[in-house]
Amino acid sequence: MAGPNWTEVTDFLLVGFSSRRDLSLFLFSLALPVFLLGLAGNLGMAVLIRAKRSLHTPMYYFLSHLALLDLCSCCAVGPIMLWGLLAGQVALPGPACALQMFLFAAAADAECCLLAIMAYDRYAAICRPLHYQAAVPPCLCRGLVLGSYAAGAASGAVHSGLAFRLPFCRGRAVNSFFCDIRPVLELACADTSLNQALLLAICGAIQSVTLLAILASYGLILGAVGRAGLRRAASTCSSHLAAVAVLYGTLIFMYLRPEGSYAPQADKMASAFYTFVIPTLNPAIYSLRNADVKAALSMWLLGGRRIWGG
Repeated sequence: MAGPNWTEVTDFLLVGFSSRRDLSLFLFSLALPVFLLGLAGNLGMAVLIRAKRSLHTPMYYFLSHLALLDLCSCCAVGPIMLWGLLAGQVALPGPACALQMFLFAAAADAECCLLAIMAYDRYAAICRPLHYQAAVPPCLCRGLVLGSYAAGAASGAVHSGLAFRLPFCRGRAVNSFFCDIRPVLELACADTSLNQALLLAICGAIQSVTLLAILASYGLILGAVGRAGLRRAASTCSSHLAAVAVLYGTLIFMYLRPEGSYAPQADKMASAFYTFVIPTLNPAIYSLRNADVKAALSMWLLGGRRIWGG
């Protein structure tokens, strides 16, 4: 409960990176093209997979949803961050801040689940090629994707719902460029130990279970192909492994640390990397190293004329 001299916060001020105008404009000039590349890359990937029948396979079905999750994360944070860099700061009403927190948390956890599913798909394709269609039927693909979205939505609802039931009276300035969980909890004038425990428990469970599933899938792949087939398997799975390494490294740094090790400036950089750089990297990782995507893009743009070397 708020004390008699406390003023309850109803909107939040996103502080962003710097109060220096020249530095903010420089960061804006860097962030804008990255944001636009992320939007164009993920939207283009999703549309390309939808449009080209040659890409209507489980692997690309999962990849299209990965692009949609990256697009959601980008759109939830990017425009407000860019406006904050131009204006110096942005005031968000409580419900808008809660929605942004929900979308970000839901997309991050759903993406972890989807990457684990994609690892299973690679296992089925490499280790059980003759039974691949039976191992990954369309109904299972849809069910797994819906399950990923449901897990992400449940996690986001728990974090944002519990956070915004707290009274906020320690100022209104969120020390971040978006309504991230830890910076918002810093403003609460009530005990946040439950929030912190659930953050570690839920994010830890989702990220640990999905990472173990990914490692188990690739362990089975390695055991099945042996040294002779390692190069072929690596060429097939390298894009997925790169996306896993980048995403999990960032999320573990951001959320799976004790409360006392929270470092605002370092977390801002990690958050910027997740919300801007990763959504831009993923389409490049999956397209530049994937012959099927390059061929489909060539057919789509130039009517089949070759646009890629090699």
